[in-house]
Amino acid sequence: MSVMIWLFGLLFATVVMVAIGDRVGLPWPVLLTIVTAGVIFIPGVPSAGSLSQFSHLMLPIFIPPLLWALARRASWAQVRRQWRSIIMLSVLLVIATAVAVGLTVSWLVPTLSVAGAMMIGAAISPPDPVAVDAVAEPAGVPRRLMNTLQTEGMFNDAASILVFNLALGVLTQGETVKWWEAIWEFGYSSGAAVLIGWFIGRGAAFLSSWMTSATARNAFTWVIPFITYLVAEEIHASGVIAVVIAAIEYNSRVAIGAEDRLSGTVFWEIVELLFTGVAFGLIGIMARDAIFTVGSDWGEAVMLGVVLSAVAIVVRGLWFLGMYATNKYTRYRVGGPLRLQETLLLTWAGMRGLVTLALILSIPDTGDFGLYQEAPVVALVVLLFTMVIPGLTLPALMKKLTLDSDPDAFGDVSREKLVNRARRAARNKMQSYAGEIPQERLEALMSRFDEETNLEEVNEEGITPEERREKAKHIEVKLQQAQIEALRAAQLELLRARRERDIDPAILDEVLFLIDRQILGAKARKMD
Repeated sequence: MSVMIWLFGLLFATVVMVAIGDRVGLPWPVLLTIVTAGVIFIPGVPSAGSLSQFSHLMLPIFIPPLLWALARRASWAQVRRQWRSIIMLSVLLVIATAVAVGLTVSWLVPTLSVAGAMMIGAAISPPDPVAVDAVAEPAGVPRRLMNTLQTEGMFNDAASILVFNLALGVLTQGETVKWWEAIWEFGYSSGAAVLIGWFIGRGAAFLSSWMTSATARNAFTWVIPFITYLVAEEIHASGVIAVVIAAIEYNSRVAIGAEDRLSGTVFWEIVELLFTGVAFGLIGIMARDAIFTVGSDWGEAVMLGVVLSAVAIVVRGLWFLGMYATNKYTRYRVGGPLRLQETLLLTWAGMRGLVTLALILSIPDTGDFGLYQEAPVVALVVLLFTMVIPGLTLPALMKKLTLDSDPDAFGDVSREKLVNRARRAARNKMQSYAGEIPQERLEALMSRFDEETNLEEVNEEGITPEERREKAKHIEVKLQQAQIEALRAAQLELLRARRERDIDPAILDEVLFLIDRQILGAKARKMD
């Protein structure tokens, strides 16, 4: 019963923290983590210790839907455009951070095996995509930098989990991993995951297009990420990569209308909100059990967490400085920062979260891992210094940095271009009705499309009231038909634009949402 109390308590706290965060201008996930961590120290509050027995389920329960919600806003064109960033940040930076943190742990705790140290390094290495998306975007981070952070977050968990599992195998089974075996393991895990995700995404898109119920289609999208993750993990492929690939392929192929897109957007916003809330709440809940378990050695664990946080931040900062220098002084573009201010922001936005805690809690108590009691405290300290503190200070940092000097820093120019592109497509379609609809009424419809103005009534001389009503009815039917087809033309133009390399899919989805809403409004007026 205590698990149910905590679960529904977290759901309620999530909604409350969202409202408070909107009012005070602070990221609600950070506020929720702080509140839950504080509440559990109040005397009389039920213990959440029983939640620890489900720690091995944290990744398969939370990662699939949250990654799907993030990846459904991406596109293949975006992946092709940012493939250098994916390799540099999602693979190489994760490995570099894991090695640096692991070596630091080995130096500070010489009694711990190298494999055990690398497990901690792998757990701390990946910035959490859920944390970045929930905290950085509301703070007003420019679109180009948000794209870099989101693309990094969609794939980096795979590299960290692979390193973690390799180290875990060495620790628990005494296996010796050679470098070519590690490369083969990573290649198989990634390649198999891509194939699984592609096939499931393509098949799910076909099946979803065949369904006639919008409710069934939305429910189907809820099931797909879990199926994809479990199938991939069952054959020892990366469930993380498989879910991301399936989400991108599904949303690139599925043939759905405005109603599905709008209802699906709302549905997944709710799913993302509640799952993110429970995930961040669990981070706070684990604090008391971790501190009470470690006992009198908690001070040493805290100091180790502080040092490892500093190492992770420094490695990330140096990495982005290298990318900045490459972008500035060579003809190659590897993504990431183009100015020093952007380097600072991207470094500070490397927030650890659910994956770090889940990997630490999944370490088995076999006696071979000398920091078993201290590791959860170390992880929580890392989350404090890489998520809570950056999350609270990021809005203030954004005000100090001059990141909005780019005319399209927040996508305004791109958004306006897409709106104009959709308008041109709609107007071209409307012109095909010029011979059937009076020009003044057609202009009124065009004005409604642009500014949502009302149509005027037919008021011609020399015709009977009955003829006037019939003509008005005929024109109204044609107007509704023209409007719906024009909106669909705008919709198709935007869907074609999604495949272009220089189009930001997140901004495109904002414009597409407006078109979808107008299509539903036009259909509702037609039924009336």
